[in-house]
Amino acid sequence: PPAIPIAPLQNIATMNTPEANRLSSILSRGRVEVAFHAADASEAIERLLRPALLTEGLSPELAGAACQGAMRREQTYSTVLGQLALPHVRLADLTRIVGSLGVNANGVYASLPEARIVIAFASPADGTAEHLRFLAQVAELFRTGDLAEQLLASPDASSLVALIRSREK
Repeated sequence: PPAIPIAPLQNIATMNTPEANRLSSILSRGRVEVAFHAADASEAIERLLRPALLTEGLSPELAGAACQGAMRREQTYSTVLGQLALPHVRLADLTRIVGSLGVNANGVYASLPEARIVIAFASPADGTAEHLRFLAQVAELFRTGDLAEQLLASPDASSLVALIRSREK
């Protein structure tokens, strides 16, 4: 899908370093929710991605357009891979990956209870390599079921981020 054009962000340093693009760093800037539950991917995108985009400096209108783009992508091709869901969108002029995490052992989507972890994110449209590295990193982290199970057992947001950080290479 095409990238959603946005106005250049003001007062935000470009952080295209490997450390800044690690999942734990992205989540430290975003939103992390234990016992997260949404009706479906659209609601999850609104509740997880929109606040992260607003915190990043996007206007409410641009954050809304980005969420609509992620929702359209989910309607075209679901990003649910077993117990992991990765709804996302590419944005023109975004300077770094922005994302949030929700976990729930009973399912993050009422409409799809097997999805128990959702990472909603936006990446720069001109950062294809960065986007692919991020997806590869997430795939590597979740390659075995034990990280997912430990995340689902984590008591709070800081424990989730610390656990992910301990597993990153």
